[in-house]
Amino acid sequence: MKNRRRVLALLTAFSLILTMFTAAPVPVSADQFAQGEELEDVVFQVYAQDSTNYEWYVYDEVPVKYNEPMQISWKQDPTEKFGSIGASLSFGFNIEDDALQVGQSATIHFVIKDVKLTFAGMPEFTGVSDVDKTVNFLCREATYGKTGNSTTISLREDIRRAYPDMPLAGLVKSLVGVTCTFQLISYERGEWAGPQNPDGSEFRGRDEILADMGAGVSITNALDKPNCTGDEITHEMIDAYAKMGYTSLYIPVNYDNHMNDDMSIDDAFLEKIKSMVDYAISKGFYVILSVTGSGDWLSPLPELRSSTDSRLTKMYISLAVKMDEFGDHLLFEALHRPVATKEPTVDPEAETPPAPLTTDDYNTVLTAWYDKIARVIRGTGVNNTVRTILFAPYNGDPTLVGSMNFAVITNLAVSVTFDPYADKTWDNVVAAGILKDQIATAAREALTKKSAGCVVTSFGALDKDNYDVRVQYAYDFANGAREAGAVAFWNDNGNTSETGLISFADASYVYPVIGMAQAAAAHAQAKPPMDSQIETAPPETQAPETQKATEAEKTTEAPKETQAPTAEKEKGGVNTTVIILLVVLGVVIIGAVIVLALMFKKKNGSLF
Repeated sequence: MKNRRRVLALLTAFSLILTMFTAAPVPVSADQFAQGEELEDVVFQVYAQDSTNYEWYVYDEVPVKYNEPMQISWKQDPTEKFGSIGASLSFGFNIEDDALQVGQSATIHFVIKDVKLTFAGMPEFTGVSDVDKTVNFLCREATYGKTGNSTTISLREDIRRAYPDMPLAGLVKSLVGVTCTFQLISYERGEWAGPQNPDGSEFRGRDEILADMGAGVSITNALDKPNCTGDEITHEMIDAYAKMGYTSLYIPVNYDNHMNDDMSIDDAFLEKIKSMVDYAISKGFYVILSVTGSGDWLSPLPELRSSTDSRLTKMYISLAVKMDEFGDHLLFEALHRPVATKEPTVDPEAETPPAPLTTDDYNTVLTAWYDKIARVIRGTGVNNTVRTILFAPYNGDPTLVGSMNFAVITNLAVSVTFDPYADKTWDNVVAAGILKDQIATAAREALTKKSAGCVVTSFGALDKDNYDVRVQYAYDFANGAREAGAVAFWNDNGNTSETGLISFADASYVYPVIGMAQAAAAHAQAKPPMDSQIETAPPETQAPETQKATEAEKTTEAPKETQAPTAEKEKGGVNTTVIILLVVLGVVIIGAVIVLALMFKKKNGSLF
């Protein structure tokens, strides 16, 4: 019987070991805390916030102990913390976890009771109700610090009801004592779940993304038209750009005729934009989505600031929420070439008309808008917390990069435009050297003065019966951009007598060598000859090498659900190796068990 128990124990151990190696991966467990353990990154605060300038004042804070009642008692000079608080304020308790990573969730259950507040020259106030609350955190990156990693318990209305005839700011300034009992009943930090690409890989930073974007094409006169329906950019167009060698799309979108009454974007229209982005990314493209619109509202004029602030906030909330699921192949540009097309209001009876707005005046307004847009994007979803955002100087002017102002924004890039094609006298002369210097200057100022990357969202050359010169121009410009560390986008405006490359009507090629030359330069390759053609022959008539390329392309163009991302394939290879090793290990363990069983049999004459 004794030997039988030993063998059963061995078999049980073997079973447990085999289960450990062959079971599905176990997710990262939530943090476990011991009774009374002090959680240094989790704090309990008495705070006040001035709602006019968003200044945050902390009366005092203590580290929280796990599942143990804490007697909180502060008595000190309130002017050290709250002396400068304004009339518009919030006030109360704040529980915060500074250890949460962006994208990480947590669940906290706490109790606050026996709250007593003492204001100078007044009796102790005990009119605050007990709090028993469970809160779910989801930490996000904000323009300043993090958000979604704290919760507040406001005492504002409790005090206002008790002292209706006294100014709230005056009471808060006179606060001299706070006592209460605080207990963290339970707390679990969840597994870090953000930001990541669909294949499970982590988001890359701006520099890595820009280095991988290759040649870009800007599709204008399509979704940026006021009367656009969302169907102007077709799958056939995207396929045509891909075959020319383009790997990045810049798409400004006009939402003017697709706004709800509350200034959010119509969801049906957003679904069309999302579907288009999804198809482009499935083909391997990077996509930059930009917001454009009418100068009647989208204009950096101080007098329009309030209405535009509200509109931009509502627009970007609906846009960012809809697009959050996309990985790092989607980038946002805050505003497409912001320009003041509406002049400031001038009083005709004024003796002295107002001075014209300067670049600094425009930059002041743009800075406020960009800060607002960044806050909206960063505070929405999970992937948006680190998504790369582009910001343009006034009218996209590359000479104004140095004058731009930004708040603290991560993954930032500057977007500029080069439009020599606007000069109608331009024909066969390409000042490539000058253009290279201008690109390099813009990129250098973006990096050194703004710690930002540089993206040229528009360049091109008018068709003046000079196809070969335009091909050389595209090649030279893309070379200059690459050498400067910038990404360049040719402006395909759908008009093949200007800068158009393909027919928007049927996606047929008109000037494909321009795109091929730009793609070659983006990858430091030789300029293709003028007689280069896009391969369109059926697979059965193609040479073996071309047929292989076509078959590979068909694999890429299969429906999304049938594709296995490269990272997943690599992961599958690793899993196969692990399985083989586990099988070998299992055989060894089984062999050991058999040997032990035979030893028992030899000694006792029976296995049982």
